Amino acid sequence: MGETSRVLPPDLRVEYPRAARAAGCYLYDDQGREYLDGCSSAIAVNVGHGNPEILDAIRAQLDTITYCYRTQFANEPAERLAAELVRLAPGDLSHVQFTNSGSEGTEAAIRLALQYWQEVGRPERRLVVSRDVSYHGATLGALAVSGHEARRRPLAALLPDLPRAPRADCHRCPFGLTRDTCALDCASAVEQTILAAGPGNVAAFIMEPVVGAAGGAVPAPPGYLTAVAEICRRHDVLLIADEVMTGLGRTGRWFGVDAESVAPDLLVLGKGMSAGYLPIGAVLVDARIHAAIHDGSGTSALGHTYSANPLAAASAAAVVDFLVRYDVPARAARAGDRLRRGLAAVLAARGVAADVRGAGLLLGVDLTPHDPDRDHGVTAAALTAAAFEERLLIYPAGTDAVPRAVIVAPPLTITDAELDQLVDRFAAALDRVVPVADRRST
Repeated sequence: MGETSRVLPPDLRVEYPRAARAAGCYLYDDQGREYLDGCSSAIAVNVGHGNPEILDAIRAQLDTITYCYRTQFANEPAERLAAELVRLAPGDLSHVQFTNSGSEGTEAAIRLALQYWQEVGRPERRLVVSRDVSYHGATLGALAVSGHEARRRPLAALLPDLPRAPRADCHRCPFGLTRDTCALDCASAVEQTILAAGPGNVAAFIMEPVVGAAGGAVPAPPGYLTAVAEICRRHDVLLIADEVMTGLGRTGRWFGVDAESVAPDLLVLGKGMSAGYLPIGAVLVDARIHAAIHDGSGTSALGHTYSANPLAAASAAAVVDFLVRYDVPARAARAGDRLRRGLAAVLAARGVAADVRGAGLLLGVDLTPHDPDRDHGVTAAALTAAAFEERLLIYPAGTDAVPRAVIVAPPLTITDAELDQLVDRFAAALDRVVPVADRRST
């Protein structure tokens, strides 16, 4: 960005190119170079850059009202968006509280869970159980329930020591088992963690249906979501589904929990709802929680200056309308199958042992092999940098000291021809980091 820049960037040692414009699945810098957005930037741009239907909705809202404050007025775009989210949502989720981001959505979900137990006369239920290798946001409350040590470390002195269950990852099973030899020990461990904390002290359990930035698109093992939901019901623990990354079509279904028809008590949205246009997040609450607050204190105090503002709500409502009109989740499922096959093929052709996993168009490539003799030593940083040189954006992920996984998650609107181009550029990036002499045939 140069010495004249006054912007504090993520890495002060990196000279970032300047983005000048974007359209569809591509971004262009101020030198005219084209980049294929293979990770929807931050797994956010779900309906593509510069989508005309979203831009038209934003322009129309600019001509009516852009801002009103939630303690003074309701507004039509927010009401319309909330009604559509509730219609699409699983289970008995009945009301929506809007935030400005997914991190704030996690904060709101935690506070609503605690408020619920206070409203029903059980204030001692104040612990939130989470999992190792997880990430729920950058704010203090969200970090407190995140199993991402690198992101927790700078603020460790401020974070409470909340109980965490082991990760659920068949590629790197914390119990040393394989899927065909285990009995969902990772789900049983959630129950053991709740029991160790004392079920009467636990307010909620929070999970990502597919672990994103912390793991690299790690899907829950088959049966895990169902088992955990039953454990929460058995111990009267609220289930919070963090769908900031997975929600609204990214996994090939409307929500990640739909893979096993699980109905959470609270569901957090963010990236998929904003789609990279205007900042917005949300937490959906079920009817039981709403009734307890309505019949108790009658107030839901958590909010922010821009919560439910009509401009962001109109933008998000247009995103959801686009997803519904064009049945985008089904499209993501089909495109994800094509992309998974393509990535697996280029890895196999180069003898690179990797776990290609995920759901829909939320895919991960974990370059940590089970057999050390097949380890090429490729890191997430090296592969991401090589992909950038090939004008492909992918997203590094993982909580290891040296992360080895990347996320490949293009816009859900990507065409077959663009998917093939993505795979070709990924192959070229691999060729940069895996020398020919070091490749092994499969």
